[in-house]
Amino acid sequence: MIIDDIFAFSVAAEIIKDDDIEPCSINECTQRQDWPKWKDAIQAELNSLEKRSVFGHIIPTPPNVNPVGYKWVFTRKRNEKNEISRYKARLVAQGFSQRPGIDYVETYSPVMDTITFRYLISLAVSEKLEMRLMDVITAYLYGELDTDIYMKVPEGFRLPEAAKINHGACSQLN
Repeated sequence: MIIDDIFAFSVAAEIIKDDDIEPCSINECTQRQDWPKWKDAIQAELNSLEKRSVFGHIIPTPPNVNPVGYKWVFTRKRNEKNEISRYKARLVAQGFSQRPGIDYVETYSPVMDTITFRYLISLAVSEKLEMRLMDVITAYLYGELDTDIYMKVPEGFRLPEAAKINHGACSQLN
């Protein structure tokens, strides 16, 4: 048991011995030598958000509305040799700032239950069906909202209408 813990620690230490930690903000990204790659990742995320029409017009925050905050999350994907293969930037809403019953009624994520997944796999095997693995890039953007949710204008957005609003600009999420 102790040997397993020592081995796990050694593996983890080897993986994270890179002192070059992920940036926590766009400002941190701009201070790095790999800024052009982070800039491309940020632009790709903004393009995805624009393509799916995630944000509405920039407006003054309506009365009695608590706009959701945001956070940029930056990660570098690595290959099997621990070499950086992709820079990834995600703009995430800080939904934890919403209050149940006030800002929203119900939340859920349409994820398949493990039992259902196992059943479908066994059915495909028993019927000798071909299975394929796929990934939907930015899948979380394909959902539809049934309530009004407002978000603070994120860092990195260059929107002229936000500059016209003196205080408390936000955008309604679509």
